[in-house]
Amino acid sequence: MPWYRDYFTADYWAYADAEYTAERTAAEVAYLADVLTRLAPGRRVLDVGCGVGRHAIGLARLGFQVVGADASPYALDRASRAAADAGVRLQLRQLDLIESADWGLPPVDAAICVQAFGWGTDADQLRLLRTLRRLLPADGLLVLDHSSVLGIARIYQALAEDEIDGTTFRFNRGYDPVASRSRGEVVVSRGDGTRAVLPDDIRLYTPAEIRSLLTRAGYEVLGVDTEFRSGAPVTIAARYVQFVARPNRVVESALAGHQARAVPAGADLRWAPDEAELSARAVAAAWARVAADPAALPDLARRYDLTDPFGGERAAPVLAAHLGWPAGSAPGHDRITAGAGVTGLLHGLCRLADGGAVLVDRTGHPQIAEAAAAIGGQVVVAPITDLADARAAVTCHRPAVTVVDRPAITGRHWSLAMIRELAATTTSVGGVLVVDETCGGYLAPGTSAAPLTDSVPGLIVLRGMSKGYCCGGLRVGFAVTSPGIAATVRAVLPPLAVSALSLDVALDLLAQPDPLEQLRARIGAAKPALLGWLERGGITVVDTDEHVPWVALPGDAANRAALAGCGVTVKEVPVLDAGRGEAGPGARLAAGLLRMSVPLSAERRAVVETALARAADLAAR
Repeated sequence: MPWYRDYFTADYWAYADAEYTAERTAAEVAYLADVLTRLAPGRRVLDVGCGVGRHAIGLARLGFQVVGADASPYALDRASRAAADAGVRLQLRQLDLIESADWGLPPVDAAICVQAFGWGTDADQLRLLRTLRRLLPADGLLVLDHSSVLGIARIYQALAEDEIDGTTFRFNRGYDPVASRSRGEVVVSRGDGTRAVLPDDIRLYTPAEIRSLLTRAGYEVLGVDTEFRSGAPVTIAARYVQFVARPNRVVESALAGHQARAVPAGADLRWAPDEAELSARAVAAAWARVAADPAALPDLARRYDLTDPFGGERAAPVLAAHLGWPAGSAPGHDRITAGAGVTGLLHGLCRLADGGAVLVDRTGHPQIAEAAAAIGGQVVVAPITDLADARAAVTCHRPAVTVVDRPAITGRHWSLAMIRELAATTTSVGGVLVVDETCGGYLAPGTSAAPLTDSVPGLIVLRGMSKGYCCGGLRVGFAVTSPGIAATVRAVLPPLAVSALSLDVALDLLAQPDPLEQLRARIGAAKPALLGWLERGGITVVDTDEHVPWVALPGDAANRAALAGCGVTVKEVPVLDAGRGEAGPGARLAAGLLRMSVPLSAERRAVVETALARAADLAAR
């Protein structure tokens, strides 16, 4: 049983009641009510470790809807009776918020935790904070009070004794500076001759440690107060320190752009199904060779490549030829890791930050930012599509991981010289550079940044099978790394993430002579035509690389109205914003970006041309 289950009994509260005077409680409630009124989005409050309800009842009197949670049946019983006497309503739950993984609590706007932090291990406290973060809305609030070890150390006594109403309380405890825990017991000698022993084992934190825990748990610290006085500075002598924090904004998943419904009988340009027609022959050939003997397919499905769990040995020679290594050379197989698509690789690579920041562009693919934010990592959003801006952002923020898309949703693709320069900058601040070439297949052969990993330290280049090849269902992606970080990358990525059968098909496809040649030629012919139709329809565009099969559009009201008027559905693109602070990624901006796929087949081109002709007619009027 956790020690606190036997600690917060009637004997403890007999002593605590004398310490927590009505005047002290009133001052603390006044502070909490002021902060909650100013900063919380609503008046539903969770009191974490509510005890006998001294704060919950005070807040309920002021009109807050309070849910109190505590592990002590005795404390909750007293809170219930005190609330009834005060004529206020509380929702009270007996719940160990450290031991329980499923709280089952109603939605709240804010949470307070006063003198109820440090009962478990650091891992327990971190898990508690993260669970609270998931309970709170995006604009929710946490007020976390803790007893600073810096202030307590000045008055700490290993042995102490006090008497209250005929009961003697003898404190026998010791402070462990390495663990920063105060451990011991309180021997309670009652007036009737009976006694009780209350175990005591509290983790004491410095304010800096609390800030670090909140950051790791995914919060943005809005302010720090002391002694329940707004604006009171934190000093080395301060005993009670209050952190006011908000959850980092959740990064919207890239999958959200696929959820909108298309206009009935209109042109759906959220994606390009006709793209698959141009690589279908190469894909069919790969499957035919892999499944040449249908009777052998069960054996292929059973194969489990335990001797090559990251797929590097099989993939190295194929990727070397496909991505442009000089003839006769190839990266070491330890530098190539196959993962469950680029999505799976990005989710794992966010762990390379290890408490540091991940730097992304506001129009970059949100996958790594989403994954980093989900585990409480820091995400810095800054303009990094331009080399000068990117180097300035890296120098300023010193991120552990910087991610650039090549090509990106907007702008021209990074040249190899630019990648080399940016990698030098990221390495100079102790970080790594991830070049996401998910859409690299649209670029000309031999232009991948992957061969740079031979000579450029701290570089990771990603390739996938979804864009162009239209084989996303294989769930195959490749990470090619510089030699010095190869082992580190494999330490954060799972082995055996790709089925052997999927890898067979992917490698056969990549081994074919330029399987995307026909697709690139079709994009080169079709994209200028689409741009012309948009211009005639009065629809504005954002500069995009000539090789990519999409057009980016400002998501302003005029564009949206024009598209709706002609029955064209496009994809919403999440746009990140620094929002409340550098460490917090923002939600999608109101306008955002729109992405329109280039129609590649004759049938889709005809439908789109007809639709955009209506937009041109409307614009002419």
